Amino acid sequence: MSKKAGIGDTISFKKKDHTTIGVVYLTRDNSVLVEISQEDTAILNLENNKTVVAHKNYTLLTKKNKKIV
Repeated sequence: MSKKAGIGDTISFKKKDHTTIGVVYLTRDNSVLVEISQEDTAILNLENNKTVVAHKNYTLLTKKNKKIV
């Protein structure tokens, strides 16, 4: 099983000392683009609910609706 997240996978990551959960909507060679909740968007003081996370900076929680842990 790949350790890299794919489209539709759920990941957990830390940004600005806040642990956040999001859903991957686009993958790149070195990172993924993730959609997060509006609540987390407000906590992190972001302009929108999308952010970039490097592959090395997240934990894969579910793989296209299949629990990993």
